[in-house]
Amino acid sequence: MKLKKSQAVGLKELIATLVVAGILIVIGVAVFSKVNNTTSNMLTGDGYSEATSTITNIEGTTYDSLELATVALIVLAAAVIIGILIRAFGA
Repeated sequence: MKLKKSQAVGLKELIATLVVAGILIVIGVAVFSKVNNTTSNMLTGDGYSEATSTITNIEGTTYDSLELATVALIVLAAAVIIGILIRAFGA
């Protein structure tokens, strides 16, 4: 695909990036869910409170990063839509 002067990334590449990022987020959520369930079942004994606080910190960080990834996907989707509109109506 030949790029125009003002076009930094091709539309196909942008859509591919959007799809790959979405798949990676879904896989990340699935893996985190499995790990979270496993660690919840393992917590017993003396280090329970320390382990619980550590897991809570990890969960918070993971949730924050997944929210950020969702925002990034929204921005990429907006870029795709803008690219389609620019191609359709010419700029």
